[in-house]
Amino acid sequence: MFTLQNNVYASVHSKDSVDYYLKESKKYTYSDFNKAKFFLIKAEKVAKKLNDKNLIAEVIFNFGANYYIIGSYDVALQNYIKAAEIFESENNKVGVAKCLMGKGLIQQGFGRDKEALKNFEKSITICRTLNNEKFIVKNLLNIGISQTNLKEYDEAYKSFKESLKLSIKNKSTDDAQMTMNKLANIHFIKNNLDSTIYYYQKVLNSSVKPNLWEEAYALSGLSEVYLKKGNYQKAIDFGLKGYNTAKIVRAKWDIARSSEIISTIYSQQNNFESAYHFLRINKIYNDSLYAESKIKEVNILQLEAKEAENERLFAKAEIAQQKLNNIRIFVGFVFFLLIALLIFIYQYYKYTNQKGKFFKEIEIKNRDIQSQQSMITAQNIALEELNQTKNKIFSILSHDLKTPINSLIQVIELNKQNDLTKEEQTFIFDQLQKQVEGTSLILNNILNWANSQIDGTSVHLEKIALNQIIEESISSFYAEVVKKKVTFNHNKETAVFIKADIGQTRIIIQNIIANALKFAPLNSQIDIHYTSDDKYQKIHIKDYGNGLNESKIEEIMNFNKRLISEKGTSMEEGTGLGLLLVKQFLINNKGQLDIKSVEGESTEFIISFLKH
Repeated sequence: MFTLQNNVYASVHSKDSVDYYLKESKKYTYSDFNKAKFFLIKAEKVAKKLNDKNLIAEVIFNFGANYYIIGSYDVALQNYIKAAEIFESENNKVGVAKCLMGKGLIQQGFGRDKEALKNFEKSITICRTLNNEKFIVKNLLNIGISQTNLKEYDEAYKSFKESLKLSIKNKSTDDAQMTMNKLANIHFIKNNLDSTIYYYQKVLNSSVKPNLWEEAYALSGLSEVYLKKGNYQKAIDFGLKGYNTAKIVRAKWDIARSSEIISTIYSQQNNFESAYHFLRINKIYNDSLYAESKIKEVNILQLEAKEAENERLFAKAEIAQQKLNNIRIFVGFVFFLLIALLIFIYQYYKYTNQKGKFFKEIEIKNRDIQSQQSMITAQNIALEELNQTKNKIFSILSHDLKTPINSLIQVIELNKQNDLTKEEQTFIFDQLQKQVEGTSLILNNILNWANSQIDGTSVHLEKIALNQIIEESISSFYAEVVKKKVTFNHNKETAVFIKADIGQTRIIIQNIIANALKFAPLNSQIDIHYTSDDKYQKIHIKDYGNGLNESKIEEIMNFNKRLISEKGTSMEEGTGLGLLLVKQFLINNKGQLDIKSVEGESTEFIISFLKH
């Protein structure tokens, strides 16, 4: 059982109680995973009772962060992805930025630092836009770590310095201490040993005691510095302190690091028994890291690196032993030389056998990881495609139903104001019926198209009476036509046939007529006529608005995403999606789009369909 302070306060089901549990959880993030998880479970229950999606996502994100810290990267990634989906649905940009940063940390753990940097850059761009210095600091720190891993030390130094400046400004002690540890590491890499000591001592002598993780990192770092300086006594003192501190928080990576440094120091002092003892500890913790990791690739890479380091240390120990044996040969007896050689041969044979078994295990596990990664990649691609299709369907529904529904509202408002005579009412309601039928037709067409997108069906080309589709589309804009007093000059009796997908053709015509009506002046007309050539049946739709300049025509013809919608002659607004649909569906139906315009006079859209 965990004891809570202020139980009455924490039991209240409110946003404050969620914040309280999250704050308590963070106290144990780096020291006790089980306690941190205990408070997160409490926070999750309250957030779900409040049905606050942002709070739920925040709790899920914190679960991910805690699992990341203990090395459960697969669980951490699942939580980051789930939290990101909720944050995106709630338009919570800070939350999205945090999840991008979390994904980057996972990639960083895999050694994919170039990919990680892309996510960190996306996250920091959002944070800079929002002026959120808290997460700007964290992103800069993570960017610097990846740059260090990529050996871009000068760029990493700049990132860490900016991170330190902002963390001090915002009084973020934990971030400042972590950044100073990373700056010390950069100086150590560049062999600036005095600067390295300066930053490590800043962490340890801070007015606010560092968390045990950072304390262990700084102590082990100082041990490494003094080893390089040749001051073995200080190196041992700091190394043992770092080792003991890391053991308190069960920081296995830091235990492995400090034990490796200590082993190297004892080896330099020819204390091979102690060197071997800490070398064994180093090996034990490396193996433990390997066994506990859920995503095996990370730990395989770590173990390979540690194994290589162990081989170097073992080789150094053997060289030292050989030197010692040589001294004993000169001052001792041949008998001891033979014994030493026999021991060496036995140990080497045993080591070679263990090494072979170990590499076979790595090879098998590596194949399993590659198989799992391929499966995850395929699933992610499928999910991304489904998500894009969903967004496209919602955009189409929003765009193509807005105009007819607004027209219906206008007719209903005219009737409510009792400004219509009975004859006008009869006429209006007849046209209203056509409007409703037209709107229903549009809705069915959009839903049919949406189903085709979801099912992945191909375009169905068939014989279509184009003149009938024109009349259906004109009828669906009845209220807007009456409002702007626009007349259509179209010979509906002329039968014109094309070869196209009927659902997509309706959407193409609907959007081009809507565009012409939008920019047509009051009391004007829209001309519709047909021409053809050997391959195409062409429809010309011409309005007498202000026309388009050459740059605007070029923009329309060359764009492949939504345009910024311009207001019509009666200040009508749009979504900028209509012409994108026209271009996409014309490509699907092997058609073409041409635009002719005289600026200040008229605009003519020429749509070419395959002849039947």
